[in-house]
Amino acid sequence: MSTNGDLRIMLIYGLLIYVASYMLVLSSLMIAGIEDYRSRLINDKLWIPAIAAIPLTIYLAINNMIIEGGYIIDVVVGVILAASIYIGKFMGEADSIAVLLISLATPPPLILNPMLLILNLPIISVLINSVIPTLTLMMINIHNNVKNRRRCGNLSLTKLILLRCSSVESILKTPLAYSSPGGSLIRAGSDAESYVSNLPKDSWIWMMYNYPYVFILAVSYVIYLVAGNIIADYALMHALIIPLISQNVI
Repeated sequence: MSTNGDLRIMLIYGLLIYVASYMLVLSSLMIAGIEDYRSRLINDKLWIPAIAAIPLTIYLAINNMIIEGGYIIDVVVGVILAASIYIGKFMGEADSIAVLLISLATPPPLILNPMLLILNLPIISVLINSVIPTLTLMMINIHNNVKNRRRCGNLSLTKLILLRCSSVESILKTPLAYSSPGGSLIRAGSDAESYVSNLPKDSWIWMMYNYPYVFILAVSYVIYLVAGNIIADYALMHALIIPLISQNVI
């Protein structure tokens, strides 16, 4: 009885640490994501809850061999990605911090199958899931461009997808959300304020739109908590499981 009771307490304790880690990371990502969407400026203090989750996740990893192996892989992938983003300036500093904290502070799932475990590691799942909010924001951008096309004129497919027809006034309110039309597609940066400084505030122009990647990662993290690596798992199900079921039925 005492052994079963101790085991039950350990399971409950482990589950509480799991949930606490997820909630701490989620709280940081959601608040930082909202700030990123609004202004592209994120206060470093917003990462404190996620940082607090790191020792909890490490504790889970060192006390469970399944979690430990997945955690090591997740951390290695996260550190490499975060370093590449930061050094290459492919996204902002906050984006690299978000990637690093997702891998360091999120415990991997308890999955015995190695392939499923790797596919459902936090950082891999979040990055693959990010396709969903990215495409959603892209469709919203296209809708806005179609709606405002007469204000900017000279609409093309490239402008429709990659740029945003915006007023100078809105650009000056959130300059980090924009770059000049000839700005880099792969490197983070904003020269929007200097680019429009001599233009009337009520004029409209085509600008490069800098997507809020921390916001995208936050939404992707919510998708991960609710449904795992929804894209990869769905693809794997159709590639392997459904053919097997069909063969058995036949």
